[in-house]
This record gives sequence, C-alpha cells and structure tokens, in this order.
Amino acid sequence: MQYPFLFQYKVRPTEAHKDWNKLAAAIATVMVFAESGALGRYRSVRFIADNKWDIVEFMRAMIICPHRVEAFDEALGKVYRQAELFGIAACFDGWAKHPHI
Repeated sequence: MQYPFLFQYKVRPTEAHKDWNKLAAAIATVMVFAESGALGRYRSVRFIADNKWDIVEFMRAMIICPHRVEAFDEALGKVYRQAELFGIAACFDGWAKHPHI
C-alpha cells in the first residue's frame, strides 16, 4: 500500500538549471506516494536532482492526512492532484539573487 508524503527542502539551482544565474534559492515542496517514508524521501531527493536543484537543507516531512488535503490552498491542491496521477509532483517557490551580490 502506498501513502502520500510531503517533504520540504531548501534548495538552490545547479549550474545546469535554466535560471541558475537569477535564482538564489527556493523552497521545494514535494508530494510523493510511496510504501514508506524512507522510499518517499529517496524519490523526492532524486526528483529534486532531476529538476536541476541541489538540496541545501532538509526542512520537514509528514504523511498527508485527508483533512490536510481539504485545507490545502489552490497551489498545494494542484501539486497533490499531480502526485496522485504521476506518483510524485513538486512546487519550487524561489527567490531572486540580490542584484548587488
């Protein structure tokens, strides 16, 4: 049986990322369906790397309970629905580099 998990990381773009010279960092929120938390975390780390980001810091992990899904805003609801369809999905909320650095 698979369970829905949410993982959050602070990430920064790799040089291969199309916006690596514009973005300072981001918060990656990854939702994944997996048989265990360990497998879900492994898949989330691989998904982040496949999208050309490096993990700077692990922030949190949780099982997504049905009452939480009902409380998701539009953006998180969309990520959850994509994860239901494809097994994994993420949103990357990034911020720009300071122009003088």
